[in-house]
Amino acid sequence: MSSGETYQQKLKKLQGSSSYIPGIIIIRKVDNFDPVFISENGLQLFHSSLEEIQKEENNFKNSFFHNEDIFDYQQKLKEIINSTSNQEFTFFQQLKVMPEKEWIWHICSVKIFHYDALGNASHLITVANSVNHLKHLPNKINRLVAENIFFKQNFEKFSGLGKREKEVLRLVAIGKSSAEISEELFISIDTVNTHRKNIKEKLNITSSYGFAQFAQAFDLL
Repeated sequence: MSSGETYQQKLKKLQGSSSYIPGIIIIRKVDNFDPVFISENGLQLFHSSLEEIQKEENNFKNSFFHNEDIFDYQQKLKEIINSTSNQEFTFFQQLKVMPEKEWIWHICSVKIFHYDALGNASHLITVANSVNHLKHLPNKINRLVAENIFFKQNFEKFSGLGKREKEVLRLVAIGKSSAEISEELFISIDTVNTHRKNIKEKLNITSSYGFAQFAQAFDLL
């Protein structure tokens, strides 16, 4: 969009060309994230009108946009909004499309659409394209999201481990026996077993899988 144009001028240009752009185009207000424009192909996928979508009480958590997916990226969005340069940010988000009525993963790219007269960002533009047709990618995204949730939920517990306990955790996760860990870390088998017991209690895990899950989530492998 060229500089000096008003928001309405930019929006009119976009409305005239949006049907030629693949994916769903969404314009949102910066202050409340309220959608003010959705391209026609997007409205067809949602089987809804812009007015119906705007009636939703919460723009971050509603029937069409699984906006909880964006919570982890809010800091990045703030950086873009407050930046003097028009940066672009890409993330994954789930959108509910019809007639499947299922949350479908989309890759979304967002940047500032318009700055007001004072130079403050007033509107965001997002272009979203489905990735469900890409083999295995949706399952990989789901695994990454699950790992991220696990990381956040267990960060405090993991932070309570000492340096030696983290070393033991990693070695157990890759299948080392207590004897092998004892030899590698130059500590007694009794000490290894004490560390294993303490790790289980601190992390509330009961199996070798639990060791592997924590080691994977916290980049020990």
